[in-house]
Amino acid sequence: MVQPRDLDIRTLYTLEAIHRLGSISAAADELGLSQPAVSHALRKLRHVFSDPLFIRAGTGITPTPRATQLAASARRIESLVNAEVNSATEFDPQQLRRKFRLLMTDPGELVLLPRLLRKIRSSAPQVTVESSSRPAGEMAEALDSGVADLAIGPFPELALSHLRQERLYRRSFLCLYASDHPTLSRKGLTLETYLGESHLSVRSTSRTEEIFEQFLAENGYTRNVVVTVPHMLSVPAVVRESDLIATVPQAVGAFFGNYPGIMAHRAPFLDEVSFPSTTVSQFWSARFEQDPAHVWLRSLVTGLFREPIAPPATNSCPELLIH
Repeated sequence: MVQPRDLDIRTLYTLEAIHRLGSISAAADELGLSQPAVSHALRKLRHVFSDPLFIRAGTGITPTPRATQLAASARRIESLVNAEVNSATEFDPQQLRRKFRLLMTDPGELVLLPRLLRKIRSSAPQVTVESSSRPAGEMAEALDSGVADLAIGPFPELALSHLRQERLYRRSFLCLYASDHPTLSRKGLTLETYLGESHLSVRSTSRTEEIFEQFLAENGYTRNVVVTVPHMLSVPAVVRESDLIATVPQAVGAFFGNYPGIMAHRAPFLDEVSFPSTTVSQFWSARFEQDPAHVWLRSLVTGLFREPIAPPATNSCPELLIH
């Protein structure tokens, strides 16, 4: 049996970093240690637990079940230590040294992340941020385990989970097309012209577009989709140089609508009661409910993005809110 005196908490933190990053060199960079020091800590843990912990697999390393168990334990210990230390002193974001790991969609990274980073940098200059995406089925576990701190986005699966959550805002969809579109520049964007033209579709990990596709199917509408892309960043370039229409989340549409040669227009379905919208929320684990740094981060998100439950409706693009 392993005795507590056989362990150094710092070696467990090292193992957690290797497990999360999948690389000894990456763990060394994050922890500010030399690669030999990280390798030495790993050898010590292998001896204590009589387990290889990580094995070579192709060009990387793969954790053993024991390593995965220990990494989870290290995250729980780190969370407890942070909570105890922070509760004993007055919280000061200027002194905070911490990496916050966010789960976001690519529209969120495009529209929300810059504003959040600006606020974080002005209040806590020593804080770093890492944004990533995960499959829907893995996000709750990542938040509970501490691999991620906060999820911000339209995540319906998380809305039905055990996680803590706060609704931020609700938005619909916009259409993007070239300002010199051969048909729309003359006739405008109506339901008839929308259905008669060719379209660009985005199939991103955010899955926001699935809501719009479901609306079309349920109401018997069909589009001629000629191009499909996996993320939002290519949308303005493709739309500007083609005769395609892209239907995107409102935040993205309002953002790209400022690009030269791009027109943003409300979707021609807005008068229909069933026209869809998405709710953007922030989600976190109950484990971090009282963690002062976590509370501070959530308060920044709330202050920047939370809106009343029923914001005023609008039908013209210039009045649409960006986020």
